[in-house]
Amino acid sequence: MREIYMKTMKEIAKMAGVSQSTVSRVINNNPNVSPEIKRKVLEYIRKYNYQPNRTARSLVKNKSFLIGIVLPELTNPYFPEILESLEEEANYYNYNIVLSITYGSLQREKEQIEMLLSRRVDGLIINPTDLSHVEHIIKIKSIIPTVICAQDLDGFDYVTVDHYLAGKTVAKYLINKGHINIGYIGYLKDKKLKGFYEEIIANNLNFNEDNYLMDPEEISDFKKNSEKKLLKKIIDNNITAIYTINDIIATKVINMLIKNKMKVPDDIAVVGFDNTIICNLTNPPLTSVAQPTREIGRRSVDILVKKIEKTDSHSEYNLDQIFLPPRLVIRKST
Repeated sequence: MREIYMKTMKEIAKMAGVSQSTVSRVINNNPNVSPEIKRKVLEYIRKYNYQPNRTARSLVKNKSFLIGIVLPELTNPYFPEILESLEEEANYYNYNIVLSITYGSLQREKEQIEMLLSRRVDGLIINPTDLSHVEHIIKIKSIIPTVICAQDLDGFDYVTVDHYLAGKTVAKYLINKGHINIGYIGYLKDKKLKGFYEEIIANNLNFNEDNYLMDPEEISDFKKNSEKKLLKKIIDNNITAIYTINDIIATKVINMLIKNKMKVPDDIAVVGFDNTIICNLTNPPLTSVAQPTREIGRRSVDILVKKIEKTDSHSEYNLDQIFLPPRLVIRKST
């Protein structure tokens, strides 16, 4: 039966067969501990919920052992999946997270970053609201280590899926299925569209303003006027497949099509993005681009902690810019 009282550092060291100083080095993420010993010590730390004196550690190290996380929303299941991985990996390194949600507001993003600075976070992981307005993030980078998560931004460390390749993959798949007139719902400046567009043009097919069906903000509320506008564009341009910016929008499109007596995928195929839990809840189940959310979160924290701890003497100057491969998960919506 699991013991309910908290172990001391001395007891953890004894069970792991190491010295107290080794336990201390593991807690402080000292690189001079072998991976085998580190895993063994961490196993006992987690098993008995050992909590080091964080206040003392902060005073000694002049650090807060806090990581600020800035995300746009949690209503899209994609972001909670990343958040879970971020927190898990941060805890592995004995850091806690402070979460801030921007709700897509650039002004709120600026305010929340200032709040996180006031909390003395040691580093920042952020999914920016607008990649064309990042002056405030550039400023923060000069103050504390900063990693861009699930997007790519020149001059920063980042971990993201290759959105350009994802777009090309979706276009190839739909073209091979025989679709000629393919619609897109998303942002014009998004790399998800760039790869998609270039693959369509490379196959001598047309993609113009008639194929750009709607802006994501317009479909978010999906009022009657927006629904009528979307249906008209689909019918007038003989659209037979729709590529959407995320699974939430794809689900709204499927529901709208079915409500208007159109069959998915017989009349129109629909592709989402993120491969969230939503995909198996739609009828029919949704084809979607899978992003390795756990790896995005894990590697974002790994890079940030390396910068904070300065475990790599060149890490301050060498950028870690990681593109992870996307994967198209095919279901019955296509």
